[in-house]
Amino acid sequence: MNYIVKRTTSEDVGFKFLEKQLDEELFEIYGEMQNNYSSHNTVRDLKTIIIYDDKKPIGCGCLKFLDYDLAEVKRVYVSLEDRGRGVAKIIVKEIEKLAIESNVKNIILQTGSRQKAAVSLYESMGYKLNENYGPYINDSNNICMKRIVG
Repeated sequence: MNYIVKRTTSEDVGFKFLEKQLDEELFEIYGEMQNNYSSHNTVRDLKTIIIYDDKKPIGCGCLKFLDYDLAEVKRVYVSLEDRGRGVAKIIVKEIEKLAIESNVKNIILQTGSRQKAAVSLYESMGYKLNENYGPYINDSNNICMKRIVG
């Protein structure tokens, strides 16, 4: 497939379209518990990757800068009908490129403990389990991971 990779911000309409799908899916997986995490998922003006198949946005992800050499992967999502085609790997690789271009050396991320496919994806890309950080400390519903990219 010939996908189009767009670098933009989290204000992009294509991102908002996919983010709505992501939030709906997370609510299906975690139910009311997801309300505890909604504030952690709010993103504003982050560097964002959107993958298009023709003119349709099918996947997204963001990079949030935390420190001079540390950034966090946020809001990685691929629409249900487009999974299994390598789109998520493209998104994560593009996010890593953004990080490297910005001299970020360490990338961290959080995913839910029920999202086995996401954990497998990140492990296959070299991410290692890391102690839970920030709002995820002492929360067994979350898995935090880290990768050195620079």
